[in-house]
Amino acid sequence: MAKNSTTAIVRQQVGPRQVDFKMPMRGGGGGGGGVQAGDWVENLLAGGTASTLSKIILQPFDTSKTLLQAVGELRGRYAGNLSQCMVKLVKERGLGGLYTGFLASIAVSAPSSAVFAVGYEFSKNALESTPLHQFAPVLAAALGNVTASIVRVPPEVIKQRVQAAVYKNVFEATSQVWAKEGIQGFYCGYSSMIARDIPYSAVQFTVFEMLKKLRSQRLQKEGGQQAVKSGKHMANDLWMGAVAGAVASSLTNPLDVVKTRVMTQTRGGNVVHGGLRSIAKQIWMEEGLKGFGRGILARVLYKVPASAVFLVCYEAMKRILRSARRARQQLKALPEESAKSRVHNEALASGKHFLLPEA
Repeated sequence: MAKNSTTAIVRQQVGPRQVDFKMPMRGGGGGGGGVQAGDWVENLLAGGTASTLSKIILQPFDTSKTLLQAVGELRGRYAGNLSQCMVKLVKERGLGGLYTGFLASIAVSAPSSAVFAVGYEFSKNALESTPLHQFAPVLAAALGNVTASIVRVPPEVIKQRVQAAVYKNVFEATSQVWAKEGIQGFYCGYSSMIARDIPYSAVQFTVFEMLKKLRSQRLQKEGGQQAVKSGKHMANDLWMGAVAGAVASSLTNPLDVVKTRVMTQTRGGNVVHGGLRSIAKQIWMEEGLKGFGRGILARVLYKVPASAVFLVCYEAMKRILRSARRARQQLKALPEESAKSRVHNEALASGKHFLLPEA
């Protein structure tokens, strides 16, 4: 028997016999909203590819942000504004200094974003058919981040400590963290990262989904999807991603400062572990409101284009992969279509034919 969700039966009368043909159905059919196996692969590849591309382009801003947000002992001569920090980095470390921690950054971005994308899409699809559908982007982003942080935090700890010059390179940082702190050291700042990433992604994807919905409504009023098929599609995704990134990064910068301090806190040259509350209290007591705003320009300049590039690549990769999957399905269906056509022609020649679609 054919599965009704993926095929339909076309029954034809050929002479004295009835012949059934399996015909593939396009789309999901009856609105079950389930995530197919192909969707998991597509979301995984789309998320990983999009994040890697954005990191390659925007790593210098991330390195500068980490230095500007670090404690005074580490910030040292890099204190100042964004341009001063970047100039000093290039003078002292060369152009490669702007890409300090890049290897760890890539190790963070691709797998964690891929896991996040899968968790986000799966949760959103599941929630959209429930009474919580209005909160689907927020809840899906939260679940995606909790899952992704399991693989995101260890490389992030290594990356930030290398960027803040606690260690010279990724390999030294990895060996020293393992020797001195054990597995706990790699998950230093897990709670602070969750506290930052859940609201960031919730705001980012809520704004992005809202803008997508408004665009879709506008296109329907204008009479169809013509604009979607043009080059305007990517341009629209770009500015919507930029707006989403600007709003999310600005609102969550204080949490990002706390996360950076938790992961890079040192005393007398030694790494010390501080809790989320104690670090936040320390920043407030020693630096006031200004402390929570450290690195905001670098973060916005990094996150706005990063968000735009990520979301554009993510949407584009999903479209490319889905188109490829549809093409494979159509090619696979060609032999069945050809067989159906031959029997149909024979039926026409005999003067007896009718179609009975399966109920």
